[in-house]
Order: sequence, then structure tokens, then C-alpha cells
Amino acid sequence: MEKDLQSIREMICARRGGHLSSSLGCVEILYALYTTINITKENKTDLENRDMVVLSKEHCRVGQVCTLAHLGLIDKKLLDTYLHDGGTLGHDIYNFVADETAAAIDYGSGSLGHGVGVGIGLAMANPKRNVYVIVGDGELQEGALWEGFLFIIQHNIKNITIICDRNYMQIDNYTKNIVDTSSNMENIMNSVGFDVLKCDGHDVKAIQKALKAKCKKPKFIIADTVKGKGMEFLLGELGFAKFHHSVLGQEYITRILENMHGKK
Repeated sequence: MEKDLQSIREMICARRGGHLSSSLGCVEILYALYTTINITKENKTDLENRDMVVLSKEHCRVGQVCTLAHLGLIDKKLLDTYLHDGGTLGHDIYNFVADETAAAIDYGSGSLGHGVGVGIGLAMANPKRNVYVIVGDGELQEGALWEGFLFIIQHNIKNITIICDRNYMQIDNYTKNIVDTSSNMENIMNSVGFDVLKCDGHDVKAIQKALKAKCKKPKFIIADTVKGKGMEFLLGELGFAKFHHSVLGQEYITRILENMHGKK
């Protein structure tokens, strides 16, 4: 499993552009999710009878497609088109018709804050399938998410699970210095009406346990992570904005890979 995760991290770094820090911080969540839920090479085009994933936190998109490619749910050759003019995979938006090539990607967008509403629609359209929506704690500053959360609770939509990648950061600062959507999340989500589970967002088994847990109310999983795990040492050198999103030169990629290989 650790070799699998290392392989995905290296694939993410190979992209160089995009939101590398967000993606590296979310790798275990994505790996745990796609190795737990009902989606396989065989049923990925059967949208009516398999589980679905909505990546509302668009800034983990590189991590998602690299995970899907590693697991064989999309062709690794698609990664070569990433950020290429006219390529299939773009920064946030995808230039494809939802055919077998990229059928495992259930949602593509450019703006944060919309994924919960989309997830609600997918869950209500087919109560027999499970829908998983990944959000970020910075993204929780978007009002549309709260409308969605309240709707989920009022209508007791139990086949939707919200997973929050909580890293206490957003694009340009720590959330506590902007709007603190991180510190008291457990109490807030409990008061909204969710069954709240918390886990180490870098522990695959812990995440899988939370995903499989039976709850009486709609489920909200808080997965605590380190943004840019493996490259967090660059925050002081690059500053928040470039740490969040930039095209990194090979010298930075080499340092990140060396740092990740040095971690146990």
C-alpha cells in the first residue's frame, strides 16, 4: 500500500503544474476512497449502479486523476495530456465527452462550493447508489455548501457522505486568520445534524474504517491532513499563493521527491 501511495505522489510531482500541495495532502483520502467504494474497471461506465465521487475541492484534481490512473480506472496516457493545449485533462475543466475514456471522473468544474449541490442531485436521483463529496475546510467559507448541508439533514439523505480534507489552510493564509471554518468543525457539524467521524487523513485504514462505519444520520467525515505533505518545507520559501498553486521547476520537484523518499 505504501508503495502504491509513493507511486501516486511521484505521478503528481511529474505533472509539475496545478495544485500540487493540495493534491499531495489529499492522496490518502483519494486512495482510501477509490479502493473502498463500488467502482471498478468493469463497472465504471455503469453510472446507474456504481458509487460516484464528486470532488468539490477542485484543487485536488491532479491527485484524483493520478490516483485513478494508478488504479487503472483511467488510462495513464491521459495524464500526458494534462495542461496541454487541446488535451483531455485541464487544470480544472475537462475537454471530453463522458465516454469510457474518462467515465470514472464523475464531476468536473472550475469553481469551488458547488459539489455538495451536485452530490445531492446524484444521491436523490438514485437512492440505491452511494455518493461521496470531498470538500476542503477553506471551501466551507462558501455559502452554497451550507445550503446543501441543511438540505441533506432536513431530507435525511443518507446515501451521501461528505468528506472534509481539513488542513487548516486556504489559498493565501490559515483559515483562522480569514474565517475559521476549521477549529470547531466537529461541534458545528454535529449541531447541523450530521453524524460526525474524525480520522487521520493520512492513515488509509482509518479513512476506510470511517467510510464503512454505519451511521443513523447522514455522515460527515473530518480527515485531518497536512497540506502539501512532502513539500510543506517550501511554504516558507514560496509563500502561501505559490505554495498553493504554481508551476514548479525541476529543482523543486527533485527536492520534494527526495524529502518524500526520506519519510517513513
